[in-house]
Amino acid sequence: MTTCFKSLPEQAVSTRWPWDRYYFTLFGEPSEVGRWGLSIEGHHLSLNFLVDVGRVIASTPMFFAANPNVVLEGMPGRAGKGTRVLADEELLAFQLMESLSAEQRKVAVLDAKAPRDVRGSGQPQPPAYAPEGLSLTGMAETQQELLKQLIATYLGNLPSDLAAARLNAIDEAGWDKVYFAWAGADRPGIGHYYRIQGPTFLIEFANTQSDAAGNPACHIHSVLRDPRGDFDVPAKRD
Repeated sequence: MTTCFKSLPEQAVSTRWPWDRYYFTLFGEPSEVGRWGLSIEGHHLSLNFLVDVGRVIASTPMFFAANPNVVLEGMPGRAGKGTRVLADEELLAFQLMESLSAEQRKVAVLDAKAPRDVRGSGQPQPPAYAPEGLSLTGMAETQQELLKQLIATYLGNLPSDLAAARLNAIDEAGWDKVYFAWAGADRPGIGHYYRIQGPTFLIEFANTQSDAAGNPACHIHSVLRDPRGDFDVPAKRD
Protein backbone atom coordinates (compact mmCIF):
# COMPACT_ATOMS: atom_id res chain seq x y z
CA MET A 1 0.00 0.00 0.00
CA THR A 2 1.16 3.51 -0.78
CA THR A 3 -0.58 6.39 0.96
CA CYS A 4 0.08 10.05 0.28
CA PHE A 5 -1.29 13.06 2.10
CA LYS A 6 -0.34 16.71 2.34
CA SER A 7 0.75 18.25 5.60
CA LEU A 8 -1.21 21.47 5.17
CA PRO A 9 -4.34 22.41 3.22
CA GLU A 10 -3.67 23.84 -0.21
CA GLN A 11 -3.56 27.61 -0.23
CA ALA A 12 -3.31 30.20 -2.96
CA VAL A 13 0.29 31.37 -2.87
CA SER A 14 2.15 33.46 -5.38
CA THR A 15 5.55 31.79 -5.16
CA ARG A 16 6.69 29.25 -7.70
CA TRP A 17 7.48 26.73 -4.96
CA PRO A 18 4.79 27.04 -2.25
CA TRP A 19 6.41 26.63 1.14
CA ASP A 20 3.42 24.86 2.66
CA ARG A 21 3.37 22.01 0.16
CA TYR A 22 4.97 18.98 1.79
CA TYR A 23 3.91 15.38 1.39
CA PHE A 24 4.08 12.38 3.72
CA THR A 25 4.07 9.07 1.84
CA LEU A 26 3.80 5.62 3.45
CA PHE A 27 5.03 2.50 1.66
CA GLY A 28 3.50 -0.69 3.02
CA GLU A 29 1.64 -1.12 6.29
CA PRO A 30 3.28 0.36 9.40
CA SER A 31 3.74 -2.40 11.98
CA GLU A 32 6.18 -3.85 14.49
CA VAL A 33 6.63 -7.06 12.53
CA GLY A 34 6.78 -6.12 8.84
CA ARG A 35 8.79 -3.84 6.60
CA TRP A 36 7.53 -0.41 5.61
CA GLY A 37 8.80 3.01 4.60
CA LEU A 38 8.12 6.69 5.14
CA SER A 39 9.06 9.51 2.79
CA ILE A 40 8.65 13.22 3.61
CA GLU A 41 9.03 15.33 0.51
CA GLY A 42 8.72 18.94 -0.53
CA HIS A 43 10.73 21.39 -2.56
CA HIS A 44 14.10 21.62 -0.76
CA LEU A 45 13.34 18.75 1.62
CA SER A 46 13.61 14.98 1.34
CA LEU A 47 13.61 12.58 4.28
CA ASN A 48 13.44 8.81 3.78
CA PHE A 49 13.18 6.01 6.32
CA LEU A 50 12.88 2.24 5.98
CA VAL A 51 11.63 0.26 8.98
CA ASP A 52 12.02 -3.49 9.43
CA VAL A 53 10.58 -5.35 12.44
CA GLY A 54 10.21 -2.09 14.35
CA ARG A 55 13.77 -0.89 13.67
CA VAL A 56 14.86 1.86 11.26
CA ILE A 57 17.38 0.21 8.95
CA ALA A 58 17.83 3.05 6.45
CA SER A 59 17.62 6.84 6.85
CA THR A 60 19.15 8.11 3.61
CA PRO A 61 19.02 9.95 1.32
CA MET A 62 18.42 13.04 3.47
CA PHE A 63 18.28 16.39 1.68
CA PHE A 64 17.99 19.91 3.08
CA ALA A 65 18.12 23.12 1.08
CA ALA A 66 17.23 26.80 1.34
CA ASN A 67 16.50 29.65 -1.06
CA PRO A 68 17.48 32.11 0.26
CA ASN A 69 19.70 30.66 2.94
CA VAL A 70 20.11 34.18 4.34
CA VAL A 71 17.16 36.56 4.11
CA LEU A 72 18.75 39.77 2.85
CA GLU A 73 15.48 41.52 2.16
CA GLY A 74 12.31 41.56 4.25
CA MET A 75 9.65 38.97 3.48
CA PRO A 76 6.42 40.40 4.97
CA GLY A 77 4.46 37.78 6.88
CA ARG A 78 7.23 35.22 6.55
CA ALA A 79 10.88 35.03 7.53
CA GLY A 80 12.30 38.34 8.69
CA LYS A 81 15.45 40.01 7.42
CA GLY A 82 18.56 38.32 8.80
CA THR A 83 16.94 34.88 9.11
CA ARG A 84 19.55 32.23 8.28
CA VAL A 85 18.87 28.61 7.36
CA LEU A 86 21.48 25.81 7.45
CA ALA A 87 23.84 28.17 9.25
CA ASP A 88 26.11 25.62 10.95
CA GLU A 89 26.36 23.55 7.79
CA GLU A 90 27.93 26.56 6.06
CA LEU A 91 29.69 28.54 8.79
CA LEU A 92 31.49 25.59 10.40
CA ALA A 93 32.86 24.65 6.98
CA PHE A 94 34.13 28.19 6.46
CA GLN A 95 35.80 28.04 9.89
CA LEU A 96 37.49 24.78 8.98
CA MET A 97 38.70 26.17 5.66
CA GLU A 98 40.03 29.30 7.37
CA SER A 99 42.03 27.13 9.77
CA LEU A 100 43.79 25.14 7.03
CA SER A 101 47.39 25.94 6.20
CA ALA A 102 48.52 26.60 2.63
CA GLU A 103 49.88 23.06 2.42
CA GLN A 104 46.64 21.56 3.71
CA ARG A 105 44.63 23.61 1.20
CA LYS A 106 46.67 22.20 -1.64
CA VAL A 107 45.28 18.79 -0.69
CA ALA A 108 41.76 19.79 0.35
CA VAL A 109 40.86 22.14 -2.53
CA LEU A 110 39.90 20.20 -5.64
CA ASP A 111 39.01 23.12 -7.89
CA ALA A 112 38.99 26.91 -7.80
CA LYS A 113 35.44 26.82 -9.16
CA ALA A 114 32.58 25.13 -7.36
CA PRO A 115 30.37 22.63 -9.21
CA ARG A 116 26.84 23.84 -9.83
CA ASP A 117 25.24 21.25 -7.58
CA VAL A 118 25.77 18.15 -5.46
CA ARG A 119 26.63 15.03 -7.43
CA GLY A 120 24.03 12.41 -8.26
CA SER A 121 21.16 14.82 -7.72
CA GLY A 122 17.86 12.96 -8.09
CA GLN A 123 19.57 9.61 -8.52
CA PRO A 124 18.35 6.69 -6.37
CA GLN A 125 21.89 5.78 -5.32
CA PRO A 126 24.85 7.98 -4.35
CA PRO A 127 27.69 8.61 -6.79
CA ALA A 128 30.35 5.90 -6.78
CA TYR A 129 33.57 7.86 -6.33
CA ALA A 130 36.47 7.30 -3.98
CA PRO A 131 37.03 9.92 -1.28
CA GLU A 132 39.16 12.92 -2.23
CA GLY A 133 40.74 15.80 -0.40
CA LEU A 134 42.36 16.10 3.02
CA SER A 135 42.05 13.19 5.45
CA LEU A 136 41.10 13.78 9.06
CA THR A 137 44.48 12.38 10.06
CA GLY A 138 46.12 15.18 8.08
CA MET A 139 44.49 17.78 10.31
CA ALA A 140 45.47 19.30 13.64
CA GLU A 141 43.40 18.32 16.66
CA THR A 142 41.36 21.53 16.64
CA GLN A 143 40.65 21.06 12.93
CA GLN A 144 39.58 17.48 13.54
CA GLU A 145 37.13 18.70 16.18
CA LEU A 146 35.69 21.24 13.74
CA LEU A 147 35.22 18.54 11.12
CA LYS A 148 33.54 16.23 13.64
CA GLN A 149 31.29 19.09 14.74
CA LEU A 150 30.31 19.68 11.11
CA ILE A 151 29.49 15.99 10.64
CA ALA A 152 27.51 16.03 13.89
CA THR A 153 25.46 18.94 12.53
CA TYR A 154 24.17 16.71 9.72
CA LEU A 155 23.63 13.72 11.99
CA GLY A 156 21.79 15.99 14.42
CA ASN A 157 18.97 16.31 11.90
CA LEU A 158 18.13 12.68 12.66
CA PRO A 159 16.40 11.32 15.78
CA SER A 160 18.99 10.84 18.52
CA ASP A 161 19.08 7.03 18.30
CA LEU A 162 19.64 7.09 14.54
CA ALA A 163 22.29 9.78 14.88
CA ALA A 164 24.07 7.68 17.50
CA ALA A 165 23.95 4.61 15.25
CA ARG A 166 25.45 6.53 12.35
CA LEU A 167 28.17 7.98 14.57
CA ASN A 168 28.95 4.49 15.84
CA ALA A 169 29.25 3.28 12.24
CA ILE A 170 31.83 6.00 11.56
CA ASP A 171 33.75 4.97 14.68
CA GLU A 172 33.78 1.33 13.59
CA ALA A 173 34.83 2.11 10.01
CA GLY A 174 37.61 4.39 11.27
CA TRP A 175 37.95 8.17 11.38
CA ASP A 176 41.25 7.79 9.51
CA LYS A 177 39.14 7.01 6.43
CA VAL A 178 37.20 10.30 6.58
CA TYR A 179 38.09 12.98 4.01
CA PHE A 180 37.19 16.64 3.54
CA ALA A 181 37.23 18.28 0.10
CA TRP A 182 36.44 21.82 -1.05
CA ALA A 183 35.84 23.65 -4.32
CA GLY A 184 35.19 27.31 -5.08
CA ALA A 185 35.51 30.42 -2.95
CA ASP A 186 36.40 30.37 0.75
CA ARG A 187 34.07 33.24 1.63
CA PRO A 188 30.33 33.96 1.39
CA GLY A 189 28.72 35.51 -1.66
CA ILE A 190 30.73 33.49 -4.19
CA GLY A 191 29.96 29.90 -5.19
CA HIS A 192 31.40 27.31 -2.81
CA TYR A 193 31.09 23.56 -2.31
CA TYR A 194 32.39 20.86 -0.01
CA ARG A 195 32.00 17.18 0.65
CA ILE A 196 32.91 14.93 3.54
CA GLN A 197 33.16 11.22 2.90
CA GLY A 198 33.89 8.02 4.76
CA PRO A 199 33.04 4.35 4.20
CA THR A 200 29.58 4.73 5.77
CA PHE A 201 28.48 8.26 4.83
CA LEU A 202 28.71 10.96 2.19
CA ILE A 203 27.94 14.62 2.87
CA GLU A 204 27.76 17.18 0.09
CA PHE A 205 27.04 20.90 0.26
CA ALA A 206 26.71 23.37 -2.61
CA ASN A 207 25.95 27.08 -2.40
CA THR A 208 26.40 28.31 -5.94
CA GLN A 209 23.02 29.50 -7.15
CA SER A 210 21.46 32.91 -6.69
CA ASP A 211 18.38 33.43 -4.54
CA ALA A 212 15.08 34.65 -5.96
CA ALA A 213 16.22 38.27 -5.61
CA GLY A 214 19.40 37.62 -7.58
CA ASN A 215 21.84 37.62 -4.66
CA PRO A 216 24.74 35.32 -5.64
CA ALA A 217 25.56 32.16 -3.68
CA CYS A 218 22.52 32.47 -1.45
CA HIS A 219 20.84 29.15 -2.28
CA ILE A 220 22.03 26.00 -0.52
CA HIS A 221 21.65 22.34 -1.47
CA SER A 222 22.95 19.80 1.07
CA VAL A 223 22.65 16.04 1.32
CA LEU A 224 23.56 13.10 3.53
CA ARG A 225 23.86 9.76 1.71
CA ASP A 226 25.20 6.27 2.36
CA PRO A 227 27.91 4.96 -0.04
CA ARG A 228 26.92 1.42 0.92
CA GLY A 229 23.49 2.07 -0.60
CA ASP A 230 20.57 4.38 0.11
CA PHE A 231 17.13 2.94 0.98
CA ASP A 232 18.94 -0.19 2.28
CA VAL A 233 19.67 -1.14 -1.34
CA PRO A 234 23.26 -2.37 -1.73
CA ALA A 235 25.12 0.02 -3.99
CA LYS A 236 26.51 -1.40 -7.21
CA ARG A 237 30.20 -0.75 -7.61
CA ASP A 238 32.31 -1.45 -10.66
